[in-house]
Amino acid sequence: MMCSQCGKDHADDLGELAFRRPDALFALSAEDRQNKVKDSNDWCVIAGERFFLRALLPLTVAHINDSYCIGIWVELQPADFERVCELWRDERQAAEPPFAVRLANSIPTLAETLGLEGQLQLSGPTSRPSVTLTDSNHPLALEQANGISLHRAHEYSQVFA
Repeated sequence: MMCSQCGKDHADDLGELAFRRPDALFALSAEDRQNKVKDSNDWCVIAGERFFLRALLPLTVAHINDSYCIGIWVELQPADFERVCELWRDERQAAEPPFAVRLANSIPTLAETLGLEGQLQLSGPTSRPSVTLTDSNHPLALEQANGISLHRAHEYSQVFA
């Protein structure tokens, strides 16, 4: 589909923005990363005190029947992290009420996103949980609520390109 803002066809180069780990991990020294961090591609625990999960932040894209997802990390309370771990392989996990979370990544080109509050909803053992932002005044929350253009999705896909 031709972009009405820049005249380019973004459909072929629309890679989704994804963060490898929570920002807090990169704030640690190399030694602390090695000694105080346990992690995988799905979760990260720092010093047994901070608990993070990888999730998707979906944004509806106007004029296409799909959404653009930002692969984001969120921080949870210890008890909530433990509950998510208990449910990780459970086929019925989507029935669990959402968990209060805070975004754990700063998204370049936006007002600060680190610490934005949201709700994490489990979706099933073969899919990443999704996050719905609860701060309705932040530009990212407005984009999530109102949708984004294909051009904006392309801008996100180029953040780390």
